[in-house]
Amino acid sequence: MSDLGDPMNEKAPSRRRNFWQLDIPMVLAVAMCTVFTVIEVRRIGEGVWRAWAYAFEWPMIGLFCIWIWYRYRKEGSIAKGFSARWQARLARISAAADEVPSAPEAAPRLVDPGLDSWRSYVADLQRREPPGRPPDESVTN
Repeated sequence: MSDLGDPMNEKAPSRRRNFWQLDIPMVLAVAMCTVFTVIEVRRIGEGVWRAWAYAFEWPMIGLFCIWIWYRYRKEGSIAKGFSARWQARLARISAAADEVPSAPEAAPRLVDPGLDSWRSYVADLQRREPPGRPPDESVTN
């Protein structure tokens, strides 16, 4: 008995669906790319220089179609494949982050005299000329 005729077999609809939604469009796309490549190569022979770009473009599009078809056949969808890879990567990153010892509770304050003088300058400037309004003309430097 054929697998395609058995309603209890879960692979049967998937095979039919893959045939109609993946295999047939891939064959049509590759055939179309092949025909357009041949047309562009003939145009190159006629002296149309712009056809050089298309003569390389159509085979690349055909290879891209084959790659997409292969990914769908292998993983079910491209998004699932990328999603699975990113989830695995995030799991590795989070596992590596768990291994890193945590920072101490209170880090010692570094003394920087230049930073302290800058903060006092900014505080004095904001006192003389408050932010959000134009400076008073009555205040002289």
